[in-house]
Amino acid sequence: MTFEHAAVLVESASDLLALGNRLDIIAHALAETGEPQAHQQPLIDATGHIGDAMRAVFAALEAAHADGGGPFRER
Repeated sequence: MTFEHAAVLVESASDLLALGNRLDIIAHALAETGEPQAHQQPLIDATGHIGDAMRAVFAALEAAHADGGGPFRER
């Protein structure tokens, strides 16, 4: 993994976090307005998928670090 790859992964994780936060805000707003659970559930499910994607990104970075590869290799 190159430094550029790692930087894109970190930026992507940040983007995913922002998206998850926006979906969470919308889901809570729907709940506060009395929308049925069925209208909120897809957003709640999406935040779980986003969390899974973030864990995968961090796992990839951790694996590269553990292997001493890419931007983590000793020079």
